[in-house]
Amino acid sequence: MNISLSVIALTVSVAAILVLSGAGTHSSVETVYAQVNVLPGTEEPANTTSSEGGVGSSTAPTAGPRLNAGDIAQTNSMKLDSDVHNLVVLFPDKRLVNQGFLPLDATIVEGTKVIWSNADNSTMSPQGNPHGISLVQDSDNQVLLSNGTIPFKNGVEYTFDTQGTYTFSDPTNTDPAAPKGKINVIAPGNAPDNLSTNSTQATAGLFVVQAEDKDYFDLHFNTLGYHIEDSYMIPGPDGNDIQVYVYTQKSGKYPTIVDRTGLKAGFVNAQLEED
Repeated sequence: MNISLSVIALTVSVAAILVLSGAGTHSSVETVYAQVNVLPGTEEPANTTSSEGGVGSSTAPTAGPRLNAGDIAQTNSMKLDSDVHNLVVLFPDKRLVNQGFLPLDATIVEGTKVIWSNADNSTMSPQGNPHGISLVQDSDNQVLLSNGTIPFKNGVEYTFDTQGTYTFSDPTNTDPAAPKGKINVIAPGNAPDNLSTNSTQATAGLFVVQAEDKDYFDLHFNTLGYHIEDSYMIPGPDGNDIQVYVYTQKSGKYPTIVDRTGLKAGFVNAQLEED
């Protein structure tokens, strides 16, 4: 989901932890994810039913849209409200999509924690494909988080307590054209109430699987407190279509989130190895 949006040329590279402040690392279970490239433009995808998202400027929360997998696939961007306390950003498995981050861009409210999880096992080695995170505050270029080696099935976290914009990148990605990620932190009153989220679903994120495995994941994804909010299919490499899932999850604890993210990713990995 580069959602950098190059007509779904999943070959288009996108995105491309020692935590300095408010962050940490944790080893999870098996992991495998993928980012997605998508159609350019801002038109509403034909096969989605949810309404388009957006960030409001009102001083009080207003009724808003639902999470829309088609919109997110086209923009590689998520907009969340104050119900969501944790956003999972994935390093996707490049066997599915050659992307850097999923999502690449996010608007969150103050106090939200972002967890970067390495789900890239494309090298098929015990360490997977190591990645890293460098997080910078745009206002003064202060480095808030830096780690050059996040192994497969590991993660790193950072809690955004100050409004503003932030840039994150993967120092292991040497492609100068690789897009950098963006985090926009706003006041709770400036975020419309997203109808897909509520106070019992503390975590949100994205998954990408092979579309041929959709029936399997439709049955088994909604376990361990996960709930599929929406899904959307896009063309993948070598004629293998990709299914994008937008989910919410009950757990708000960092170790649990990382472990369960790894467990779900392990299911994806097992399907990939089986093919």
